[in-house]
Amino acid sequence: MIQKPRGTQDLFLNNSKEWNAVEEKFRKVLNLFNYGEIITPMFESKELFVRGVGDSSDIVSKEMYEFTDRKGREYVLRPEGTAPTVRALIENKLYIQENLPYKTFYIGPIFRYERPQAGRYRQFNQLGVETFGIDSISHDVELISLGQSFLKELKINKDVIVEMNYLISGNERKEYELELKKYLNLFDDLCSDCEIRINKNVLRVLDCKIDGNKFAEAPKMTLFASQENKERLNKTFDQLKQLGIEAKINFNLVRGLDYYTGLVFEFKNIKTDQAIIAGGSYNNLVEELGGPNLPASGFAIGIERIMMILSDQEIKVADEDELDLFIIPLSDDAQFLTNKLLLEARTANLKVDTNWNIKNLKAGFKSAERLKSKNIVIIGENSINSDIYAIKDQKSGETKELKFKDIVKYLKGEK
Repeated sequence: MIQKPRGTQDLFLNNSKEWNAVEEKFRKVLNLFNYGEIITPMFESKELFVRGVGDSSDIVSKEMYEFTDRKGREYVLRPEGTAPTVRALIENKLYIQENLPYKTFYIGPIFRYERPQAGRYRQFNQLGVETFGIDSISHDVELISLGQSFLKELKINKDVIVEMNYLISGNERKEYELELKKYLNLFDDLCSDCEIRINKNVLRVLDCKIDGNKFAEAPKMTLFASQENKERLNKTFDQLKQLGIEAKINFNLVRGLDYYTGLVFEFKNIKTDQAIIAGGSYNNLVEELGGPNLPASGFAIGIERIMMILSDQEIKVADEDELDLFIIPLSDDAQFLTNKLLLEARTANLKVDTNWNIKNLKAGFKSAERLKSKNIVIIGENSINSDIYAIKDQKSGETKELKFKDIVKYLKGEK
């Protein structure tokens, strides 16, 4: 038997319904915030991620699915969603003044070669939000409130806190990196990844999955930040509190991608310490990939992680799946009339079905119950000859006799 690749999953029945409901709720919230969707290719030039995400990141150094096409061009299955969005912004000149701020979102599969574990797959799916052309405290607060609104829509905002930090840049960052290296040199038991990152991108050491918990006493970045940057972080924190969004400052939060600058944040579950939403500002990325100097910010959410939380908390987001009518045909002539009724009802936007393998009434009623049909109609020789069809309301138990031409009107509540 051929099996699915390791680190992937099949979705069907209720799981696929819940999945689609999560996407629908995400689109609902994004529409309220006036974001439009962008759809980019599932594979891109390798250079896009080497330049955009950074060759010191785990994504580029370890986790990309790479291939070479017949002309020797190097491509990868996209390992994250921000760099492709920036590439599309630049290539299609979406940065023109009349489009700014450009507010967009994406939904789609992401590919990373890493060890599969609970909520983490080699092909997983992200909901991502990106905004270009605006850089302010007010926007930072709105972006975080957008994430809060999505979690609230799913009813999983309980026991969630926003952790935030401000990544400094320029000379301030250089001074901090020197001090951080001095601190890290005190350790003689760091993992091989940390040893490499100390020289390539020392901030990434703080994000290490192996040694990260050792650095509680690391120098605080805010000690090297300008007064303006300190005030911005504090004002963002204060405004979130005023809006009822629980937040705290985590001085070791740096995020796992090299392009972040300024505010970074994660929505974390207090009980599990798992990140649900993660993002921040990346004000240099558009220019670094060949576009104009344009501020940008955003966040991403893993759908699989959301699905796991919903399951753990026994939350259902999909609407109850019911049929308006189930038809039980009992003869060849009845099967033709069933097709006619199915077509008329579906044209009227009614959800109706039958089972062409039904051999008797008992099997028909079982099928109707399994599909949670609100109404049942039996089409047999007597009803065909008399043009009188009995419609049974499954909830009330009442039966209504109707002519064939009146069945759809009755189901729609018309007289």
